[in-house]
Amino acid sequence: MIRPAVVEDVPALARVQVRAWLHAYSGFMEPEEIAARPVEVREPQWRTALTDPSDPATTVVWDQDGAVAGFATTGPARDEDLDAGTGELYAIYVDPPAQGAGVGRALHAEALARLAAAGFERAMLWTFAANDQAIAFYERLGWRPDSAPPPHPDHWAAPSARYLRDLP
Repeated sequence: MIRPAVVEDVPALARVQVRAWLHAYSGFMEPEEIAARPVEVREPQWRTALTDPSDPATTVVWDQDGAVAGFATTGPARDEDLDAGTGELYAIYVDPPAQGAGVGRALHAEALARLAAAGFERAMLWTFAANDQAIAFYERLGWRPDSAPPPHPDHWAAPSARYLRDLP
């Protein structure tokens, strides 16, 4: 079941995010970069994100019998070269044991529906250029690469690529 994330989900959100990072990024990110974002660092970030009324992001979780198996976070596009009609898929992560079971696809559909309901006409996302699994997932779901230059190198731990798509 997909539902909005709540503060009680903070430990699970942090665990899923860290496990998904380890699973997806260990082949192309420096181990120190991955290790610099442990659960203990993620939990306060999640708590702030879910309780700060000025944060425009919305997070939904896949709740599998009371356990968070994945999440998606959306909001207005943060890239200054895009117009106000563009929303952003900030993050989508699925716990590795739940990958391949349709959780990511369902979270993706919910994320796009929420962006469309918020009035956005297009969506964008950033992904690591070496993340072949994510790129294949996004392209199967209608995302297309954009020619935007990557964000400032200090912001990303590895080269990245921007993807765009129209919303349903």
